[in-house]
Amino acid sequence: MMIEVGELTREVGATAARAIEDELDWEHLPHVHAFAFDSIALNHADRNGWDANVVLRDGQAMRMTVVLDADRLGYTNATFDTDGTENGRTVCRITPDQGDHCTMHLRFFVPDRPNLDKPAVGQFYSDMWARLIDEDEPKMIYRARALREGAKLYRERRQVTLADGSACDVPLVCPHQGLPLTCEPDSDNMMTCPWHGYRFDARTGQCLSGQIKGWRQLS
Repeated sequence: MMIEVGELTREVGATAARAIEDELDWEHLPHVHAFAFDSIALNHADRNGWDANVVLRDGQAMRMTVVLDADRLGYTNATFDTDGTENGRTVCRITPDQGDHCTMHLRFFVPDRPNLDKPAVGQFYSDMWARLIDEDEPKMIYRARALREGAKLYRERRQVTLADGSACDVPLVCPHQGLPLTCEPDSDNMMTCPWHGYRFDARTGQCLSGQIKGWRQLS
């Protein structure tokens, strides 16, 4: 039996649509939330949720499943041990506020076990999700800007220095979702997006990790 151990209410500077989009974005977990996640391998994803095998930063392996509510204003995020036993569940409801804001109300559930320290476990979940939302909120805000500004934002460039000391122009934002491409070229002239880990050749704009098209260098 799962019992409730705590809750968290957070106002976010993004719409409910962006908050839901962020929860569906399984790829960003090891990159934006490196404090908690080491890797993720997708089993299934569609517009209503996803299921993946994750490895936490401490080496623990588990399965994570996200299912959206029917009205797309909430979701359940559940985690399972490798034997399939559910070990935690977060239930979120989102209230749209005026403008680009929403309020997220999260409730935390764990299995009812002997000697369970409910206050301590509840505080752990509250602190962890507060940090997750703190790290996700800028991503939601940048994503809203990308959707608002469209192609103009994707055409903007900045200059970076390559390994041989020469310079080239690269986009201000990643061609994947329009999030800031704040990384610099490494010794192989590769740029790794901090949001989803996509790798690009700074000289050509080619995406070398294979997921998406890169960018075309402007003459």
